[in-house]
Amino acid sequence: MRQFGSNFLLRLLRDRTANVLALSGAAIIPLLLIVGSTVDISRFYMATSRLQNACDSGALAARKAMLDNDFSSEERAQGLSFFDHNYPTGTFGLEELTRDYTADDEGIVTGTASGRMPTTIMNFFGHGEFQLAVTCQAEVNISNTDIMFVLDVTGSMNCPDNDPSCWGRDTEAPNSRIQGLREAVVAFYDVVDDATSPSAQVRYGFVPYSNNVNVGRSIPTQFMATQGAYQTRVPQWDNTSSDWEELSFTIDSIYNQGSVNEWYWYNPNGHNVASESACISLAQNSNLAFEDTYVDGTMQDHTINVVSETVDGNIRTTVLTARGQFQRADAVHWWGWYYGSNCFVDLEYDEYWADFQATIVEEIDQTQEFDEWLYTFNDGSDPDAPMWDVSGMYTDGFITLPTGNNGSDQVHTWDGCIEEAATVDTATFDPLPANAHDLNINLLPANDDQRWKPSLPNAVYGRSWGGWTTNDVRTSSNTNNRVRVDDDYVCPSAATRLAEMDRQDVVDYLNAGNGFTARGNTYHDLGMIWGARFITPNGLFAADNAIAPNGDAIGRHIVFMTDGVLSINNEIYTPYGVHWWDRRVSSSTNSNTVASRHAARFQAVCRQARAENISVWVVAFGTSLSQNLIDCSTPGRAFEASDSDDLADAFEEIAQKIASLRLTG
Repeated sequence: MRQFGSNFLLRLLRDRTANVLALSGAAIIPLLLIVGSTVDISRFYMATSRLQNACDSGALAARKAMLDNDFSSEERAQGLSFFDHNYPTGTFGLEELTRDYTADDEGIVTGTASGRMPTTIMNFFGHGEFQLAVTCQAEVNISNTDIMFVLDVTGSMNCPDNDPSCWGRDTEAPNSRIQGLREAVVAFYDVVDDATSPSAQVRYGFVPYSNNVNVGRSIPTQFMATQGAYQTRVPQWDNTSSDWEELSFTIDSIYNQGSVNEWYWYNPNGHNVASESACISLAQNSNLAFEDTYVDGTMQDHTINVVSETVDGNIRTTVLTARGQFQRADAVHWWGWYYGSNCFVDLEYDEYWADFQATIVEEIDQTQEFDEWLYTFNDGSDPDAPMWDVSGMYTDGFITLPTGNNGSDQVHTWDGCIEEAATVDTATFDPLPANAHDLNINLLPANDDQRWKPSLPNAVYGRSWGGWTTNDVRTSSNTNNRVRVDDDYVCPSAATRLAEMDRQDVVDYLNAGNGFTARGNTYHDLGMIWGARFITPNGLFAADNAIAPNGDAIGRHIVFMTDGVLSINNEIYTPYGVHWWDRRVSSSTNSNTVASRHAARFQAVCRQARAENISVWVVAFGTSLSQNLIDCSTPGRAFEASDSDDLADAFEEIAQKIASLRLTG
């Protein structure tokens, strides 16, 4: 048989007739091996790649579901669900598939997946299956990140949690919304801190807002106005009188003098004396008395010519020349005679004239009587109401103004709240009008219209008469019917610029004892304006915000939280003055019109923030998520929280999403 086979193959090799078919048949076996291995190996690599992707997606999903470093069965199930979605059972014929996820104490999720994939063609050649196995890891790791909290601290935040009927109060309820806010912000910090790489910079800033924002001490002084106009009262004076009082009189020179009468007689009355010697003694004493009386050269007659007169403040200096007669008692002769019991004394003295130059320095002594108050906007257009110098606020923290009783001086201290830069009266802000300086988040003031000025609540007055708001300007001195706005004035706790903070820094800032309390009305645009100004890479703080110290880019996020809708009031003091009289935002005093203007301005600032690649996250707390809030946010980043627990969940979800997920293996 062996010989037959050998001979057959030998003859077949030598036979040149129809040997192509034979050769082709012989080549089928190696071709099947090559093609089969290619197909099966391709299936192996595709299955492995698909398995790896499924493992990665499951690890990411499981880590994203974790609120901290604790790994629960729910989070494991989330990872498995994502794995199964990306690698359905039987894909590429994989059999005996196993997959699992675990996590260590640092929150790093590790996934494994394995299975057996039978071969097709390679099975005929003795290779019946491939073993597949992959591993994956995912951790949360945050890069350079700036997070600016813009937080509603209006009166309704004092209300009890889950009480929608409460619209505002002055003190915190035991389970108030503002307490829930404090806890949610700290929990947010913990999530981000757990995810932060040691090499990354994470900074926080806070802008609490109501109907004012406390940002003045964060603004570089050169961008604050040195003079300011306010809705105020200016004292008007009547019966003003002034007298000059002499401070000094000096004779600069005596340049000509002469004797008028060398012999001049002085006869005093007779005196009763006991003897002639007593009379002589009396004459001597009269001589001395005469010298004491006239030794200063008393003027008897004079003429005065003014050479010059200058006034510096309340001091007047006069230079004059004069000619006058004066008596001199330094060369007198005396004698007395005794007649009976009477003694008569004659004294002889000289009288001179002189020409001299003198200088008189005097001080004005003014007395003013208060007449009435001028209630007005003291922009200087009325000479009776000049603008005030407010520059002392930035160095001393206070200024003195004549706004006290009857025009007396009153000290005004600065709490840090401000009046805004100039704006425009319009309803259209897209594009932003060039003169809407107050809405420009990158504003660098170059003139007084663009600068900010300090709030002066104790010097700002509304004008009301008989209970009716009015536009009258001049009134009598009776101030009982005038409203000083500080009764309804609110200045929140001071905002903070972006800075690296530890957990205790955050806790301390949010503490009620440090001023983080709730009061006032809701003006969303005020909070968003300054939240955006504090975080934008351009504008006031570009030097600190443009790039991180390690040279890497910065992710920027505004977390805007409110528990209410816009709530405006025409007669409270805001950064736009008192609307009824200032009307900077709108010429109308209709509440709906004014509210719509503030809503439009809010949107204008939100658009600018998003244009600067700042993610805007919005949370409606204890209130419905209005379209105005949704439109402000970056798409998909608006949340609604019905109570404090929901708020904590929303903040933790935002923190998780801010933390970038990174595959580590």
